[in-house]
Amino acid sequence: MKGPREEIVYLPCIYRNTGTEAPDYLATVDVDPTSPHYCQVIHRLPMPNLKDELHHSGWNTCSSCFGDSTKSRNKLILPCLVSSRIYVVDVGSDPRAPKLHK
Repeated sequence: MKGPREEIVYLPCIYRNTGTEAPDYLATVDVDPTSPHYCQVIHRLPMPNLKDELHHSGWNTCSSCFGDSTKSRNKLILPCLVSSRIYVVDVGSDPRAPKLHK
């Protein structure tokens, strides 16, 4: 393991088959055990559409590029199963409060 321990993680949250008519969202969770917000959702980024079903996520750069100053994991790619949309989320500008890039 060459990289530092994660301090935040991003989790796709969906409402499929819940009866809730709201857009899926990306939750940002604090996983730094020294933080007062440890294991808490610190941000929610709602998607602009209903019934997407966010599924799996990926980075714009692979983890094997850690330490390569020409590469940056600053975008999270979120494909959707039901709608076939693909969202690109900017996690580089403010990792604790990401925003939609595309």
